Amino acid sequence: MNLKYKADWNKSQERFTAFWEQEIIDRAVVLAMAPKEKSFPPGWCRILDEEAQNNIETAAVKMEQLFDNLYFAGDAYPMWYPNLGPGVLTAFTGSRIFYDVNKGTSWQEHSVLALKDYHPQLQADGLWGKTLEINKFISRLAAGKFIAGICDLGTGADLISNIIGPEALCMEIMDNPEQIKRVLKEFFEIWKTCYSALYKEFPEGNGSCCWLQTWAPGTSYPLQNDFSCMVSEQTFRELFLEDLKSYCDWLEYPVYHLDGANAVRHLDALLEIKNLRAIQWTAGAGAAALPAWIPMLRRIQDAGKGVFIYVHPHELDFVIEGLRPEGIVLHVFADSPEIADRAVAKVARWSK
Repeated sequence: MNLKYKADWNKSQERFTAFWEQEIIDRAVVLAMAPKEKSFPPGWCRILDEEAQNNIETAAVKMEQLFDNLYFAGDAYPMWYPNLGPGVLTAFTGSRIFYDVNKGTSWQEHSVLALKDYHPQLQADGLWGKTLEINKFISRLAAGKFIAGICDLGTGADLISNIIGPEALCMEIMDNPEQIKRVLKEFFEIWKTCYSALYKEFPEGNGSCCWLQTWAPGTSYPLQNDFSCMVSEQTFRELFLEDLKSYCDWLEYPVYHLDGANAVRHLDALLEIKNLRAIQWTAGAGAAALPAWIPMLRRIQDAGKGVFIYVHPHELDFVIEGLRPEGIVLHVFADSPEIADRAVAKVARWSK
């Protein structure tokens, strides 16, 4: 299936499929998207606040104008998902959500005081119902043009943190660990319902993707637990690892979003998850640059997991020297089509 805005999408699909199997067909997957003009057009991945939700046709026109003005080099591809901000599943269960269009994000009110009597319930007449309508609209429009994606539902401890706040979650860990496990299971059931309802609307051959842009031919999602930066290895294993395994067992192509140096201590536990297919690494603000993390990324490859990393063009040499091209996705920051093309050519030479 080729796309209006990505004429060679068939080949990129083959490369992504090979990535999930730790293989390459001609070169590693490289996403190098660049503006055709001097800077990225305004509105890239615009958050869908109430105004945009109620005027989705206008938002669609702007997205297609954006696709027209972007250069999709390598395996970069046009995609659109209902961007409602991070961890929106809790908003589907009634958490009050606030949007910041200027910053392109949202946050939710910490409306639950304790987990003891809390049982999340999906509310069909609220934001969830609106999201279903938007997802159907995007899915119909996507056919033959772009890839429709899953919104950022969130997973695990981050969902609980959404509703009670990270400080209160730390107290619950000490006082009510069994309640945390219960709520995690209840969220997982709601998560499966939401994911399935969104995924089934996608056009034939669409596959799946999310904000991370790791396209897969079946069900995929970037799992995460950013809250894990605040807990020990023991707590992570005791409270959150089984929940994460449940998602990995349910999805066909699960990938984990490993965010920040303080989360690295959980890598051993993550690598033990049999059905986890890949790990996406981001060092976070103030952390060491990519070269310092090459040994860790090599550990991930040696464990038989795929690797997804963001790379500046000048960092490609470190990747080439330290990692294998099989089972890797490189998202290269490119300011122009020329820079994007050079990065793709360099990766192709490495992959021979």
